[in-house]
This record gives sequence, C-alpha cells and structure tokens, in this order.
Amino acid sequence: MDRPEAPSSRTKSAEIIGNNDDILINILVHLPEKSLLRFRKVSKHWLYLLSSPYFSRCLNQTLKFPSALFLRAPSSTYKQPKYYFLWLDEKPVRDPSIRSLTFVDESAGIRILQSCNGFLLCRSNNKIGEYDRNYYIYNPTTNQYTTLPKTSIRIPNTILGVVLAFDPSKSVHYKVVFVRSSETSPNLYQLEIYSSETKLWSFSTELPRANYSQGVYCYGCIHWMTNSGTLLCFDVDQERFQEIPMPEIPGDWNQQVNCRYFREFGGRLHLILTSGKHSTRQFDVYEMEKDCSGWFVKYQVDLSELISAYPEMTLSNCHPSDWDYHAFRVLAVVCKENEDSFMVLHITGKVISYSFKDKTHTLLHDFAPGCTDTEGCTIFESDDAYPYMGTFAIV
Repeated sequence: MDRPEAPSSRTKSAEIIGNNDDILINILVHLPEKSLLRFRKVSKHWLYLLSSPYFSRCLNQTLKFPSALFLRAPSSTYKQPKYYFLWLDEKPVRDPSIRSLTFVDESAGIRILQSCNGFLLCRSNNKIGEYDRNYYIYNPTTNQYTTLPKTSIRIPNTILGVVLAFDPSKSVHYKVVFVRSSETSPNLYQLEIYSSETKLWSFSTELPRANYSQGVYCYGCIHWMTNSGTLLCFDVDQERFQEIPMPEIPGDWNQQVNCRYFREFGGRLHLILTSGKHSTRQFDVYEMEKDCSGWFVKYQVDLSELISAYPEMTLSNCHPSDWDYHAFRVLAVVCKENEDSFMVLHITGKVISYSFKDKTHTLLHDFAPGCTDTEGCTIFESDDAYPYMGTFAIV
C-alpha cells in the first residue's frame, strides 16, 4: 500500500498562521481595505477577528493617511447631495464615481458635515425644522452607521456647529460636540456633548458668541478660528478651553488676510493664509505643534510654474490685489514622513496633486473638460472635500 504523502511545509505554515490570531492579524493589517472586506466572508472566526476592537486599533496604527477624498458636487446640479469619490494615488481617474449616501432612507438626502479618522459625521439634508434633523456617524468602509439620539432641547434652529471627535489610537469610543444657544443667556452659547461610551448627552461649559460653524478636530482638541485673531481650542477629554495665537503675519498685510485652508488631514492640522498685499501665488503652509502650543512654517509654496502651465488660473477681470486673482482652491495638504508630500488643488475645473518638494503637478481628474470660463470652472471649495480613510472601527 502506498504511504500517504506528508503535508507539505507550505501547508504546515498555512496551518500555523491560520491557528495563530496574533500572526494572522499582523499580516491582515498590511492588506488594502478592499481585500479585508472580502476576507470578512471567509469564516465566522475571520469575521469576528476583523470586527474586533483590537484589530481596529492595530489597523489604525498602519493606515495613518487617508487614501481618497469625498468631493461634494455643486448643490445646484442635484436635488440631493451627491459626492465624487476620488483616489489620491497620483494616477488620473477617468471617471470618478458619484453617488448619494444611501445607508439610511432620508427623503431629502444625507449631507456630510465632517470626516474624522475614517468616520463621517452626517445629517439629514432637510433645511427646515432643526429638531427634525437626524445626525449620523457613518463608517463608509463597512457601511455601518449609528443614529445619534435626540437631545432634550426642543428649541428650533439653535445648533451653531457640530464636530465629531474620534481618535482610534486612544479609544474605540468617540464624542460629538454640539454648539448651541444657551438657555440661560442670549449672549452666550453652550456645548452639549454626546458620548458613544455612555450613550448619554451632557452639558459642558458656556462660551462667548462667535462663529463656531467650522470646527476642526486634531491633537485631542477642537479648534475654532475667532474674529479676534486667535484660535480657540477645546480639549475634549478635559473639557477645557485655551487660546492660541495665530501665526505672525507681516505688518503690511493690515486686515487683508484670507484663510485659504484650515483643515486636518492624516493627523496634522494645517493653515494657509494669503493677503492681497502680496502675490497669492506665494504663501506659507503652517502646521500646528502637536502639543497645541503654536504654529511653525512646514512648507513655502510658489505656484509660479503651475500658473505658467495653466495661465487660465489668472482672472483677467480681477485686480492683482484681489485674493482670488489666481483662481485655485486647496482641498487637502498631505504631509507624509519620508515620502513626497503634496497639496491637492482645484484649478479651472481640474483636481491636481502638487508636490511640495519638486513643484511638479499631476492631474487627478478633469471635472470640466473644455471649460474656458474660469469662474464657471470653479466647482469645489475647500470645505467641499472630506478625507476617506479605511477603518473597521465600530460605530
């Protein structure tokens, strides 16, 4: 009788890996999220493994940078909010997908308010009846979502800003901070905070009236730009405020300062200011210190070569001192250690990546081919871009 063949060394290695969760997780965290989504269907054990908080924490230690952008399409074009999905791998995209968010049925559609470490903060798009609006935390990688419970306050149109605070490197839980009118004083606002850990709302400190519509979460704090020339920072865990001065600007700028970009991307907070007193083709990119103590210049940018390649960026009907004399929008600042860092710019209907190191640019997609009306080709603003980062964190 023939002796049965001994299992090959390859089979033995596969069995060792398959039976050791630590080895398996160490391999899986380095795979693209599309593969991980397929592997969730291999077995119940793999589904359990890939859905566990431990795997989510390991994955977020490797996927540190968003790989794509959601770009909000012009509202005049569609009745419901629609979003392009654009990969940032520096390869031209022939036809980026465009779709509405349909993870839940909302007659007026769903609007993205913020992206935060793989989660999207969304709300129903109905424009009247603040209390009737629903707010959602959505994971586009797993298509899972949760609906925030209603608060006890029923005063209409009192919400002045909403910010999601989620850092998977510190906790699997998140908080959502609402800025709303104070019930005690017409001259104050109040913070109301929802915790995914307790599933409860709580009231925090009162704060002076200001524009809190553009809050940015980074380094454990929510940052708001104030009209007094400072940055108001709210430590979400400590529920404590501090003021941080804005970067020093040249004295001859006077009050002609325009904020081109104030966003978080890949765990870093960046700021771009320009002035009509100086050419808007040259500017600095500031980065916030990790301890939130102040700013430093990360990059110095000169777009002269880019403008020479795209002369239509210069608006002939504008004065050189106008902030929009050179028509461009900064959609993202992608800063990578030991790799080429770049900006994602929107110019004359196109979205391009622009290298900080060698000043080269790569077309990502032309959204308005053949468009000659420069103003009409400006489709996206900076706050129309929301980073996408794959995560298996549970909402």
